[in-house]
Amino acid sequence: MSGVMSALPHLTDCGLQGIKAVPYGIHMCHFYERREDLAAILVPYFVAGLRNEERCVWVTAEPLDAHAAKAELGRTGLDVEALERNGSLIMRDASDWFAGIGPLDSAKATIMQLWLDEERRALDAGYNGLRITGNTAFVSPADWFALMEYEEYAEDAFASQRIVALCSYLLDRHAGVDVLDVVRRHSCTLDRPDESGWQVLGYDRYGLAHRAVPEEYVVPAVVQA
Repeated sequence: MSGVMSALPHLTDCGLQGIKAVPYGIHMCHFYERREDLAAILVPYFVAGLRNEERCVWVTAEPLDAHAAKAELGRTGLDVEALERNGSLIMRDASDWFAGIGPLDSAKATIMQLWLDEERRALDAGYNGLRITGNTAFVSPADWFALMEYEEYAEDAFASQRIVALCSYLLDRHAGVDVLDVVRRHSCTLDRPDESGWQVLGYDRYGLAHRAVPEEYVVPAVVQA
């Protein structure tokens, strides 16, 4: 398998206007306010993953549950049911996907192994990698510190894998210090200040300063136009 992996491309299309490509192993986050915001970023993100022959796993939560997410993805013309049948696409509510795993505080390693096992199955099945997302809205405030520990764990564990991850955070639920906690535990943050396109905000995970993201990852919207 190592020889096959070395022959696979290092970069993959993110699917978002304004972003040229992202490397496998990246662990991204974004903040949203409404259901429409989730659809606006996650639908093209997964369309690009499916086009690139990655196995895609969309773990949903309110305000965009699995049923609604399937409807949004179906509006692109994709046959969602066929993609689910052939294993290219998995769309499940968080309550279903994580059922039986137990409290987050004691299940971080179990959840991480779940993702690594899913990546292995995807590569064994001939996919180029694994593309995942999870909406953290289902996590209770009492589990916030456990979630941040999990995100830090994921940042390290995904770095050497053929995984592209994007975590969704509801902005209204989090104060400024919470936002900073999230940003520090991800490779980068995706932001769309206006309709012209997305941008990538990098962060020094040790809290020193925002940093520029390598040019190969980002093409400013003004250049794409």
